Amino acid sequence: SEKIDSYGYPELHVIFDGMDFDVPTEVEAGYHVVVLDPDEGFSAYVDFMQPPAGLDRDEAVETALRAAAWDEVEEGWTFGGGSYAFQDKITRSIVRLDPGEWQIAASWQLDEDGADETMELYPLNVTDRGVGVAEEMAPAPDVVMELNDVAFGGLDQSIPAGPTLFEVANVGEKPRQMVLFRTDRALTSDDFGEWFGAMETGTPPADPFEMTWVGYAALTSPGYSTWIELDLAPGIYTATSWVVDPESGMPALLLGMVQSFNVE
Repeated sequence: SEKIDSYGYPELHVIFDGMDFDVPTEVEAGYHVVVLDPDEGFSAYVDFMQPPAGLDRDEAVETALRAAAWDEVEEGWTFGGGSYAFQDKITRSIVRLDPGEWQIAASWQLDEDGADETMELYPLNVTDRGVGVAEEMAPAPDVVMELNDVAFGGLDQSIPAGPTLFEVANVGEKPRQMVLFRTDRALTSDDFGEWFGAMETGTPPADPFEMTWVGYAALTSPGYSTWIELDLAPGIYTATSWVVDPESGMPALLLGMVQSFNVE
C-alpha cells in the first residue's frame, strides 16, 4: 500500500485478537488510513456509521449487522466507508471522517464458508481540529470509481496493470458498497440475473462464469468515499454492488450495477 501510505495520514487501527476488537475512542477529523487487522483464522469487517437518533443499542447493532452481512440498509443511517480483511491479511484503506459522534461498526467471523458473523458498535468521537477537512490534501486516485445507485462510472476505459489507487466514490442518492472480482469474461447485470434465476429453479448452471474476489469497499453514503489500493494483474475485472434496493427488493447488481473493465 505504498500509494496509501505516501500521504502520511494518521493510522486508525481496528485490531481483532480472536475475542474482541481494539479500537480508538477519539480521533481528529480528516483523512485516516484504516488498518484492519484480523487474528489468524478470522475475517473482519469495518465501516464507520452514524445511526439515526433514538435507536437503542441492540437494534442499532442488529441493523449494522444486516447492512454488513446481508446488504440491507435502513433509512436514516450514514456510512462513512471501510473495508474487509481475510485472515492473515491486513487491509489498509483511506476514509474521511467528519466531526461528530460515529460508531465503528466492526464484525468478525471464522474464515470459512457458512460461518456466522458477529457485529459490535464502538463509539468514536471525531473532534474538530480547527482545520477544515476541505483544506487538507485529499488523496489523488489513479481511478475514480463512481457509485451511482444503479450504475458505475469511471470504468469505461482500460486501466494499467500494477498498483492502483481507487477512489470508490458515492455520487448517487443511496448507500452503496463495491465488490470487485476478476472474471473470465466481461459480465453484465443480465448474466447475474440469469445465474440467480437458474439457482432459484433448483438446477444451478454449471459455472456460467468464473470470478475470484479481488477487492472491497464497504458501504458509503452519498458524498463519501473509500480509497483502496489494489495491485492488479492484466485481465478482466468486474465491479458489482449487492446492496438491496428497498423498493424492488432486488440487489443493485440486478438493477444494472455491474461493470467490467480491462487491466492491461
